[in-house]
Amino acid sequence: MKIVSSILLLSLTACASGPHTVGMVVPATTKLVAEKPLRPFHEAAAMSVDQFLNVYVVETSGNVVIKVSPTGDSLHAVSGFGSDHYQFNGPSGVDARITNAVFISDRFNHRIEQYTKDLAYSGTLYTRENIDPATRFGYPAAVAADEAGNIYVADGENKRVVKARSDYSVDRVIGGYSDAVRPDAILSNPISLAIGRDQHLIVLDNGGTSLVEFDNLGNLLARTQLGEDARSISASNDSIFVLMNSEPNVRLFLGTGLVELGGWRLVRTNNADSSPVQDLCVRNGAVYLLTREALYVCHLERLEVPSQ
Repeated sequence: MKIVSSILLLSLTACASGPHTVGMVVPATTKLVAEKPLRPFHEAAAMSVDQFLNVYVVETSGNVVIKVSPTGDSLHAVSGFGSDHYQFNGPSGVDARITNAVFISDRFNHRIEQYTKDLAYSGTLYTRENIDPATRFGYPAAVAADEAGNIYVADGENKRVVKARSDYSVDRVIGGYSDAVRPDAILSNPISLAIGRDQHLIVLDNGGTSLVEFDNLGNLLARTQLGEDARSISASNDSIFVLMNSEPNVRLFLGTGLVELGGWRLVRTNNADSSPVQDLCVRNGAVYLLTREALYVCHLERLEVPSQ
């Protein structure tokens, strides 16, 4: 298994040669190479990596969440269609960032299910029947948790983010519409979430065409237009990794202020599958890539740029 060191990863994210205009596409300087799959999957959709480099993968076809070891072995799984606590109806995202608690967004059950690191059920965030509209969410598209155990939900029904405390009580709404909210702080279609440095919330908005940064109180810090569609985001150290639907395949941003740093161009060898790329996670110097059919541990190589 090829894992790039944290030092190399940080050096590659800091490859910018000077300040850049927000929203400007910086040319890719590095190849992200996917070779032999770590493990095959069927209709995989999302993943998250814990601090020990175990990978939690969502397979939508069977309503399955699987925990995979760093060597590709299956450790635990939750599967089955339904609304019980070991079943799902359209799992859309998973977050294992804080390791001891794993959160899964269960789209058509309108809830966030919390499990232990061994995928034992421990609780549910569900507000669908609350009287107060400010606390309700439906069709969650993604979930993220910060180090304090606060839970952030991409509310697919109301096009905003709902923040809940670790006891599942709703703390606030982020990016919702009101006359008091500045226009550029209003979210329109959040589809992916990440927690950056200083516990800032990073949102992939507008169906994947905007990147937005909030502090943990929901105050807008930065917004940048990507100019093209992105699929998901991941945070590591002070960098945000944006998985694009087109070249360059990954764009890198500074976690504070969302200044663009550079890009990675995805290269798949003959041993890799050709199914659509679904998700990317960067953790402790390791880069994981998920396609619809397989999970990869990738390595980085400098991209040869022709001299002018």
